[in-house]
Order: sequence, then C-alpha cells, then structure tokens
Amino acid sequence: MIEDTLESPDTEQRRALLDCMALAFRDNPMNLEIHPGNPAKRVRANRAGLCAVVLDTVDELQCRVVLSGGRVVGGWLAASPDWPVWSSPSMRRQFGCFWHQGARAMDRWGRVQAELRPFRPLLPHWYLAVLGVEPSVQGYGFGGMLLDRLIQHVESEDRGAKDPDPIYLECDKEESVRFYTTRGFRILEETEIHGVKCWCLGRGFRPDV
Repeated sequence: MIEDTLESPDTEQRRALLDCMALAFRDNPMNLEIHPGNPAKRVRANRAGLCAVVLDTVDELQCRVVLSGGRVVGGWLAASPDWPVWSSPSMRRQFGCFWHQGARAMDRWGRVQAELRPFRPLLPHWYLAVLGVEPSVQGYGFGGMLLDRLIQHVESEDRGAKDPDPIYLECDKEESVRFYTTRGFRILEETEIHGVKCWCLGRGFRPDV
C-alpha cells in the first residue's frame, strides 16, 4: 500500500533509494550486456555507478521517493531546465566505480552516455535521470504513481506558462517503453549501443522534435 511521498528525502532515505535503484535495474538489457554473470555483482556495480547521481546531487537534481510499510521502495531524480548538466562524480566516486565495475565496464558505460547525448533535445526540458521501483513491489502501481507525481511537479513548477516544459528520458527496456508511452510519452529516437536497443522518449514536445 502506498503510504506517502517525501518532498525532500533526507540522506538516509536517499541511501535507501540508492539500494532500490541498484536492484531495480539489475537485469536491464544494458546491465546484462556490460555486467554479465553474477546478479549480486551486478547490483554492486549498479550501486557504485548510481552513487553520485543519487547521493551527491541534492542541490542539482530534484528527487521524490515513495514509501511502503514505512520504507523507501522507489523514486525518481530529475534535472530541471535550470540544471541541464550536474556535477561530475568526485574522484572518490570514480574510484568506487573502478573498484566495483572495472575499467572496461566504465569505458563501455561512458560510450553509452556519449552516444545518447547527441539525441537530447536542444530546447529547455526536464531530464528524467532515473525512475525505479524495487523488484519485490513492482506491479503494484508505485511506478505509475511516481511518474504522475513527476508530471504534476513539472506542471506546478511551470504554472502560468502556456505549455509546461517537456520531459525527456532514455531507456533500454521494452516494458519501460510501454510504461511511458501509455502515459503520454512518445518515442523520439531509437538507436543501438553495444548491441542493445535504446529508446529516447519525450512528453510535451512538438511533433517535429
């Protein structure tokens, strides 16, 4: 049962969200391609890769979490049009990634980011960096509620504007594409990286974008 959403999750709640995200994306196609083998190692690699995004962007990325039974089970982080680029990971975070992922995996993730970057729209938009729900509670409506909250947040932030700023994201999972397209998003671009299909989706963009 959904109990509450937190407008400003504290450090402890962000750490709980980090663990949720590491599990949520454990078996995504790109993760399986870059980190094949032991699922537990994949979770550790995910956690190391997400640390900077979830924990070090309090002043840059906006964040919401959802609780069930008093614990964090999912959430999202998004960059507003005012923060299109956020801080690079510290050397400590980069060393953590190297330790848990290895140089080859880090290089391959770097290629993913480099190849997706040119698809990002030039006009101002919200960038949904990550949205995920712990696997044990997927299918109970938490993801849809989180996305609804994001859309409401964007509309409230842009109150008074004729059209709210659009929302943009990337994903590598067909189920995720269906999740977003049934909620007003459309596919803007499709590409393939490391043999894995990736989609760029947007909501609120003009048809010619």
